[in-house]
Amino acid sequence: MDFELQTGTFESTFDEKGRVVIPASLRDQYTGNLVITQGLEHCVLIMSDSVYINFLKTLDNLKSRLSYEEIEALRYHIEAPARPAAIDQKSGRIPVPVALRSYARFSKLERECLLLSIDGHLEIWKNDEYASFSGQKQLAAKEALKKLDGNVSLFPKRGQE
Repeated sequence: MDFELQTGTFESTFDEKGRVVIPASLRDQYTGNLVITQGLEHCVLIMSDSVYINFLKTLDNLKSRLSYEEIEALRYHIEAPARPAAIDQKSGRIPVPVALRSYARFSKLERECLLLSIDGHLEIWKNDEYASFSGQKQLAAKEALKKLDGNVSLFPKRGQE
């Protein structure tokens, strides 16, 4: 059975020029024109240009549900710092601008990072920032399961898949 996992958490590093290594298993998903910007949390987002364009269209479609100020806040937070990017096919690295590394709370000397592949985009996290964020999400996940009151099994027993 051929199954290629499209998600995951990977340890990576920045080089001295502020480029981060994208694992070989993910590079085929992120070829061509990419967009790099800041996330809603203190991380860096990397997505294909088509995912980014879809994000912009989605914002336009939310005008009936969000106020002008809310739409503007999302645009300034994600759209304004966005830049074009590409993964160097030889080295497998992508440059991360200083402003985005700073937003994600990386110091100039920090090299280690976590790279997440989730929901069709990549996220670059400082290790301790992700640990804190993940801890918060774990509590929220437990609360969500409590709401299901045992009526749904996320992991069916073998043979019941």
